Amino acid sequence: MSASVSLSRRRCLLQPFSLSLALGLSACATTTPEQSQDELVQRFYALVAAGDFDACIALVSARNISREQLASFEYKLRRMLAGAKGMIDSKGALAKVEVVERTLSEDVVKLRVLVSYRDGSTRRERINLFQEQGVWKVQL
Repeated sequence: MSASVSLSRRRCLLQPFSLSLALGLSACATTTPEQSQDELVQRFYALVAAGDFDACIALVSARNISREQLASFEYKLRRMLAGAKGMIDSKGALAKVEVVERTLSEDVVKLRVLVSYRDGSTRRERINLFQEQGVWKVQL
């Protein structure tokens, strides 16, 4: 009898997990490539604004960089990100990041992004994305 109670408890505990997993997977299945790209761009800019450069670097691909160049690449990238964070800070923080134009060129998606700052100013930037092993990455 205790074995059946234990099994019933496991089922009760697993049911909410199974439901949330199913809902999560169905949400992933309905995400379009454009939505995934937009989410990546917004996340990237938010991480720059927060100064989380390690997380930013994880979103960047170095597929066009040789092993010899890779050592100095991270240092240069951190300097670029620090400069971008400084500019965001000087404008009072990010207000909004939105993709305003999308062009597919071979295996690269070229985006034009409108970055709005809390001081009311805006800036148009270009950012390129591509898929690396099924995951969207920022291409530098």
